[in-house]
Amino acid sequence: MATKRKLNAKSYQEKYSILTFMDENPTWKKKDVAAKFNVKTNTLSDMIKNRHKIVQAVENPSDARKGVKRMRQTTFDNVDAALITWFRQRESLPDLRLDGEMLLEKAKYFAKEFGHETAPSQGWIDRFKKRHGIGHIKKAGEAAGVDEELVQGWKDGKLIDILRRYDPKDIYNADETGLFWQMLPEKSLGFQGTTYCRSPAFTWDDYHGGKQQKTRVTVLVCANMDGSDKLPLFVIGKSKRPRAFKNVKKLPVAYESNKKAWMTGALFEAWLRKLDGKMEGRKIAMVIDNCPAHPHIKLDNIELVFLPPNTTSLTQPMDGGVIRNLKQHYRHILAFRRLAAADEGIPFKWDLLDAIIALKTAWNKVSQQTIANVYRHVGFVLPCEQVEEDGDRREEGGVEDAQEFRGIWERLGDLFPLPAMEKYIDVDATDTGVELLTDDQIVEITGVKEDGESDDENGNGETSSQQGEDCVRKPPSISEVCQALNVIRQFDIFEQTPAELQLLVENYELYLMSNYKCQKKQANITDYFAVKE
Repeated sequence: MATKRKLNAKSYQEKYSILTFMDENPTWKKKDVAAKFNVKTNTLSDMIKNRHKIVQAVENPSDARKGVKRMRQTTFDNVDAALITWFRQRESLPDLRLDGEMLLEKAKYFAKEFGHETAPSQGWIDRFKKRHGIGHIKKAGEAAGVDEELVQGWKDGKLIDILRRYDPKDIYNADETGLFWQMLPEKSLGFQGTTYCRSPAFTWDDYHGGKQQKTRVTVLVCANMDGSDKLPLFVIGKSKRPRAFKNVKKLPVAYESNKKAWMTGALFEAWLRKLDGKMEGRKIAMVIDNCPAHPHIKLDNIELVFLPPNTTSLTQPMDGGVIRNLKQHYRHILAFRRLAAADEGIPFKWDLLDAIIALKTAWNKVSQQTIANVYRHVGFVLPCEQVEEDGDRREEGGVEDAQEFRGIWERLGDLFPLPAMEKYIDVDATDTGVELLTDDQIVEITGVKEDGESDDENGNGETSSQQGEDCVRKPPSISEVCQALNVIRQFDIFEQTPAELQLLVENYELYLMSNYKCQKKQANITDYFAVKE
């Protein structure tokens, strides 16, 4: 075990000396100054933040005693952020009972980790609970496995109550899943004609063998009971500013980031509150599983309904087939693009922007009927309604697509060794997109960054020089777009595509023509007075 760090409190005079040294040596980095004076960078950042108090205490002894080690008024902002992150994760665990003493001990731990010279008091904990609306609640015990009686009790009780109080269009379900967005079908590495824009090649064997999943994102999927409203996908990646997003004005999905690319309570709560605001008085029920990333909060227009513990595979629609259908469509698109590149003998590239665009297309391909069937399959039906017993119809409307996917798979099998298609579709099925953060990770994400640190723009620890400049996209010119439309028209002529697709091309060109002048660079008044040579 690592030795416990000894608390090294500094007096006001010592802090004043450190700040004076920084003023006299402006080229020194914070981490180097911290090392010289044997303090943590977080502590040094707090000194800089409280510079006025420290200078006042030393230069005006009448206002504060020299040499005093403790500040009487400490805000503990970073402790507050770390403690609420920790609390949100743990409070939903059925077997864990939280109390004020536990909160106080954890607050003291975070204060020490952040380098504070004082520890939060019980009064601070009381104010913390009041700030965040924390009170006593009853908690149910967690079942060891899927309890059929618990499932039936849910369907006969709470679910029936929801179905009777809400219309199908007002009953929603949301769930997260991990997606290995860059994983190709091949079972081995190094096939000719394969290049990757963002990270080393990761194929099915890498993921199946349990290697580090450097190219994963979390995707939140949500739709209502009759399938009439599929909410925009919410994607969580590792990089705040991926290189693939440079110059992009609008993404086809909602996107956020954290260092682990997991769903957290804070991200989920922000997503819920934004959705709650969009409802504008419309009342809906949001059915979600009882996991640490789903906090128990009260909203104006959304009633949160929590599923029984350890029953999501039998009670949750998104987990009961919708997410798998989404991934099937996504991997169909990826396999098609991989085959097209292989047929042409050109390098295959697939970055995070490609993946997000494909996800949006795949989500559009998940039919309304499929979603409605999945809801019925997991029991979202009133007892008086007739339930069809003609087999599993969750994939209704997707049979033709599945056959097309299998045809592409067989073609790829002629070029590369492949696993079974079902294994490829389900390779990340057990990745729930949610993970409890450790105390060290909470300190890391809520603490002050060291000087010189920046967000990982590549999402996998690689530098831009390793990635290659071809990963940064430039907006296509009007001329390039027109050329692309001409290529599509030629394809229409030779392949006799449906008339509605041809109409889309014509409408797109009309849009370009009507908006082209808006894209011209506006001249400056000085241009009219420029001297001609």
